[in-house]
Amino acid sequence: MANILKYIKDYGNKTFYEMAFNEVDNLVFSSLSYLDFYGIVSENKEKISISKAGEIFFLKYKYKEVEKLGIAQKDAFKILKEAYLTNRYKDVLIYAYKYIGDKDKQFSAMTFKVNKKFIYVSYEGTDHLLSGWKEDFELAYKFPIESQKYAIDYLNKTIGFFDKNIVIGGHSKGGNLALVASMYAKKSIKKKIIKIYSNDGPGLRKKEIESKEYKSIEEKYIHIIPNYSVVGLLLRHTSNYKVIKSTRKDLMAHSIMTWQINNTELVLADLSDLSKKIDKSVLAWLDKNDDKKREKMITTVFNALENSGVYNLNDLKNIKTAIRVIKNIRNIDKETKELILDFLKFNIDYLLHDIKIDIEI
Repeated sequence: MANILKYIKDYGNKTFYEMAFNEVDNLVFSSLSYLDFYGIVSENKEKISISKAGEIFFLKYKYKEVEKLGIAQKDAFKILKEAYLTNRYKDVLIYAYKYIGDKDKQFSAMTFKVNKKFIYVSYEGTDHLLSGWKEDFELAYKFPIESQKYAIDYLNKTIGFFDKNIVIGGHSKGGNLALVASMYAKKSIKKKIIKIYSNDGPGLRKKEIESKEYKSIEEKYIHIIPNYSVVGLLLRHTSNYKVIKSTRKDLMAHSIMTWQINNTELVLADLSDLSKKIDKSVLAWLDKNDDKKREKMITTVFNALENSGVYNLNDLKNIKTAIRVIKNIRNIDKETKELILDFLKFNIDYLLHDIKIDIEI
């Protein structure tokens, strides 16, 4: 078995005319949107090849700078390094790079003109900013969140009259953005979309997944999750997801670098019992608590983090900041504490149960 880097090594000499676009290529493009191409890729429709963009990127950034940002960014760095000079990817054109990140929101997207026949629109997942993680949790009680609004607007403005055969995708929250942007795209654009990939991305609330907008794109939607998925099973989703084998049996299964590939295909697997339990527990908690209760819990926790001076995940590494966070969380009201404990009870107990079983064996 191989991973995505081995796939690029083995098939990087094949152009998209010689070997058709496949689901592994989808992973490549969805991953690259995690990288900071500001000042390298144009915000408008002026295009630059992956080979040229990669050349400039590696002059500007070193791995030690990128690895501080998170696992997805580290994976993307390695993927670009392996891919940018290959026959398969070097002439792919990138344009319409967009990044918005502050204490309230986090959004990024970019578009790839793979060849004359089709385009891939890639939405970034959550990066190191706390605002991005807050938006992930806001999905439980709010629609649309800010990044979803940006995703819809981005797609409607980026796809031109002569563009056709559009593929939309993303990893983690980026997969959710790809789904929502496709649901609410202009009719003229929606007709051009041939596939929508959510690579271990969270789902939707009950209201949205039962909507006519979702039904309008459901046949084009491909939800890919690893067999030890957590993120991809958050909220509600249809049961026809595609489960693939990961080398990890923990949260690290979320990393596409752990997803197994056989030649040009993702290796299929059965969903683990642990992921099935987490899926059921999340749905049970959602059914028990309405949007208002979910909002109260999530807002309180993230306010405590922000009041402690946490604006990105690296801030939590500071001991003084971590102590302030604990102090602020202790000061929240009793009702919200009970909601938080309830959430933990519904979810962590399943993990602890499995750990106990493993120990006994």
